Amino acid sequence: MPPENQRSREPEDSARLAAIVAGAEDAIVSKTLEGVITSWNPAAESMFGYTAQEAIGRPIVMIIPPERMHEEHEILARLKRGERTEHFETIRVHKSGRTIPVSVTVSPVRDSTGRVIGASKIARDRTEQQRAHEALRATVRGLEALYRLADRVGRAADRAQVHEAALDAITAAMGVERASILLFDADGAMRFVAWRGLSETYRRATDGHSPWRPDSVAPAPIAVFDVFQDETLAPLREAILAEGIRALLFVPIEAQGRLIGKFMVYTDVPRAFGADESRLAETIGRHVAFGLVRVDAERSATAALARERAARAEADAARAQAESANREKDEFLAMLAHELRNPLGPIVHAAEILAQHAPLEEAPRRAVAMVDRQARHMARLLDDLMDVARITRGRVGLRTETLDLRDPVAHAVEAQRPAFEAKGQHLSVALPAGPVAVMGDPARLQQVVGNLLHNARKYTPTGGRVRVALLRGGSTAEVQVEDDGIGIAREHLPSIFDLFVQANPTLARTEGGLGIGLTLARGVVDLHGGQLSVASEGLGRGARFTVTLPIATNEVRPPVPPAVVPPLHRRRILVVEDNADGREALATLLRLSGYEVEEAATGREAIAAAERHPPDVVLLDIGLPDLDGYQVATALRASLGDRVRLIALTGYGQPGDRERVRGAGFDAHLLKPVGLEAISRTVASLG
Repeated sequence: MPPENQRSREPEDSARLAAIVAGAEDAIVSKTLEGVITSWNPAAESMFGYTAQEAIGRPIVMIIPPERMHEEHEILARLKRGERTEHFETIRVHKSGRTIPVSVTVSPVRDSTGRVIGASKIARDRTEQQRAHEALRATVRGLEALYRLADRVGRAADRAQVHEAALDAITAAMGVERASILLFDADGAMRFVAWRGLSETYRRATDGHSPWRPDSVAPAPIAVFDVFQDETLAPLREAILAEGIRALLFVPIEAQGRLIGKFMVYTDVPRAFGADESRLAETIGRHVAFGLVRVDAERSATAALARERAARAEADAARAQAESANREKDEFLAMLAHELRNPLGPIVHAAEILAQHAPLEEAPRRAVAMVDRQARHMARLLDDLMDVARITRGRVGLRTETLDLRDPVAHAVEAQRPAFEAKGQHLSVALPAGPVAVMGDPARLQQVVGNLLHNARKYTPTGGRVRVALLRGGSTAEVQVEDDGIGIAREHLPSIFDLFVQANPTLARTEGGLGIGLTLARGVVDLHGGQLSVASEGLGRGARFTVTLPIATNEVRPPVPPAVVPPLHRRRILVVEDNADGREALATLLRLSGYEVEEAATGREAIAAAERHPPDVVLLDIGLPDLDGYQVATALRASLGDRVRLIALTGYGQPGDRERVRGAGFDAHLLKPVGLEAISRTVASLG
């Protein structure tokens, strides 16, 4: 380009550059090599509080904290060498004195001869990014606390253990050092039953006081930002302030729709408890309530069994009492499974959201994986518990077909193989070359082999060997699961298949489990007309479990290939769930996965939403506060017909519940907690 043309473009280029700098969202500052400010754009004025007139001509150190002064010296030294400093994270000071986290890039400015004469600095405010990271850390901390609470409450032997687990969860999740649990006594007064960091003087002064009565209906948490400003606490203010307490959070504890107490959170400075914290606190309160109900129910069940044994001579009365106790236990197990599945759903969904859509560092990422893994493990324990309860009462039906026994054995082995590899154990399998035809339920037979493999892995040390073999005789087939683990004492062999029996209780506690896997396996094998037996040469000599099944007279039919499901595009889904956490987590997960989602908290809201914007699919909870899910399904079928697909998403999984779901017009039934993959697969299969 001729020199005269280049000179003619220089004003235009300068004007364009000035416009870019003036409109930039990041602070752009120029300075000399002595650190004197020579330019200061509008974003710098907004970020640091100084106008350009106030800043230009002053040293750059006016926005640098004294303890960070060495950073400026290092940057200036690099500039003089012509070096660039990129994305340097540090702290700067606003005119008001508050600190600002920033990311700084500093580039040398050269004259026409290439000599460094100054520097250009770009600063980006990282305040919001740090807040987002802190919010994410708080979410992970809350999930970890809920996981630990659910685990400990599920294993608690008495109320005191429930109280201790609850206080640990409250203090960890809320980031406080002081908390308490108060329950109504027989006279309807709130009394301290457990606490952290509270003096006896304070407890005496406030014991018996509560914003709620035993007959209060659906109370909401109450947050007190500052005790000085809350007049409702005036009668107790002196005692509260003397304890050094400035902010309070009251959280109700309800069991089966009845208020039984509250837990309290205390801080020594004013604090605004947010909506997320209140929801987390309510979730903890529900865990506490059901933990108390569970230990009370177990104590009642134990007492009932003792009375039954004492009254066995009175056969008629004892039989009636036992049947009543069984009904109560069934109802309790169903209620417990449902209420524990409800909080497990949002835990699983939140973990999936964090794992798939949030850039996590190693420690939070592992914590999220742990929460997801253990929540799903708890769901499997609930499934086993409900299965063994149904089998022992003869309420399990089989979906039998003529099948190749090699298939459920192979599927069980592959499902368990990662767990064996993680423990450093060798798992081998030997299957015959030809099919082994039996009559049975493929899912239940895979469950049997899976339970035997799980048992072998639990009682085999690291480096041990487990062998699976399928053998065919004349009229029977045998599945053998053999290990070289700790073995079984001879006196324990006759009772090894009894309910809640552990071959080695100490090891079982470290490995987990309820002692129901072998009971469940034997029950399923019995339903197939087979036998499950065990052999062991004694402690330290390993064990061999053998499943014997009759050979089928029919031949195995080749499996029908599954229909090809077209890819999903922009499906509109209506999520109906009264649990706010569960609804929000599931809706967020679906939206992040590309679905168009609308939410409803009640049955009437769901019907109105479906009429406004007819959905393709409705994920519908059964237990809603106004209309139940069956009534909503009937209404949606009447207004939308067969063009909408209805999926029951519920914590009730008894056979009777599934039959009622089908009878109400649902297209599918999903048991909480359910992950995104299962939901997407079900939606796709419905077309």
